[in-house]
Amino acid sequence: MPLSITSTRNAMGSFNIFTLALAQSSKVTKRRLPSKTLELIRQRGIVGAAGNRKLTSGLAKQCRHVMKEDLREKRAGATAEAAEAGKSIRRAHRSFANYKTKMIALRRPDGTVAASERTMEKIIHEYYSDLFDSHVHLPSYEIKKGGYAVPPVLLSEIQHTIPSVNSRTARGLDSMKPKRLRNLPPVLVNALA
Repeated sequence: MPLSITSTRNAMGSFNIFTLALAQSSKVTKRRLPSKTLELIRQRGIVGAAGNRKLTSGLAKQCRHVMKEDLREKRAGATAEAAEAGKSIRRAHRSFANYKTKMIALRRPDGTVAASERTMEKIIHEYYSDLFDSHVHLPSYEIKKGGYAVPPVLLSEIQHTIPSVNSRTARGLDSMKPKRLRNLPPVLVNALA
């Protein structure tokens, strides 16, 4: 993003560090990907905005392929640098693998973009909460005259289920697989137990 000198100076005439850092970071971002990849990403965005799903999916597939090739080239370059410098190639592979892709923005269903981490976490939490609510149906309880809630299951079933939920191996009436149960937050598991 090109910045003019007037936009990077404040009223006192000194440079605004944030604006300069923003300009430098955008240059770094553009240097990470080759121009061919950036052009494909730009085309995919234009076609996606036009609404052509078939062409968009084809361009998305090309983008994934080109990005995978770029990653292979970067890894080979990092390995070659380590070999030339006489450093450990295994350590170079490991350090390259430690770099994670970070989500910097999230597009909401209405089309707006959220860039702050807190907002992205909130959107993801709402999505999975809605997904959980739509797939898990908790049974309703009948309240007797004494005020006690009587569940429609036997006590022996409850006693058998609690240890298996704690070890996260249970498969209940909702057909949740143990793998999904392991991903549940401990607060929810403790509430069920």
